[in-house]
Amino acid sequence: MWGYFRALTLIGAAMVAAPALAKAPDPAACPRPVAADGGERQRTRPLPVPAALAGVLRASVLHYAVTARDGSTLCIDTSWMESADKIALSADGRFLSFDWLGYESFGHKLVDRSGKGQVVDTGVPPVFSPSRMRLAAADLSESGYGALGAFAVWQVMPTGLRQIANVTQVPDMLDWRIDGWAGDTCVKLSAFPFDKAPADGDYAKVPRTRFIARPVRGTWRIDPAARGRCPGA
Repeated sequence: MWGYFRALTLIGAAMVAAPALAKAPDPAACPRPVAADGGERQRTRPLPVPAALAGVLRASVLHYAVTARDGSTLCIDTSWMESADKIALSADGRFLSFDWLGYESFGHKLVDRSGKGQVVDTGVPPVFSPSRMRLAAADLSESGYGALGAFAVWQVMPTGLRQIANVTQVPDMLDWRIDGWAGDTCVKLSAFPFDKAPADGDYAKVPRTRFIARPVRGTWRIDPAARGRCPGA
């Protein structure tokens, strides 16, 4: 996960790298959500917009509006979200991302601003491969409240993202996380068994079980690291 955050600059620096835009996005142009006033939302104000990102991001109570690279406005339904934080723009200005919380739900929106724009929910912050041609996320919480609920991999295309893996059948363990990539074809993961869960919640002191994920016969599979190694590992 830290590889992803290292790829993001501070917001102010990111804005320097972003191209100049003809106009800011307009949330008023976004269609009203079907159930905009339903559900469990308590929030009555728009989600936050860092001042440095006002050129590419605006908010209403019901939407985030993002300017895509072609100048169009990309609308994100936020009517059911209670909060958003860790709002950031990548150094090249292509990816805008934020964590969100809702009623018994959470996720991480990744907005690819290339072309007309695309929004994917990776559940948790994804980790880019060393070449930045792929990214992966492991949202495998025991609560099941995450927006992704899987281990997934996306290919970064010249325009847009293409999902190439979605693995939901994994060993029943706690605190799944991505520890890094080996090239573009192998992801290192770890977790720990339920019976090793510390009573005080201090996961850092629990020895983790290591896994690898890699393409196998046209799909991706997660195996214990003892059954194989990432190339070069």
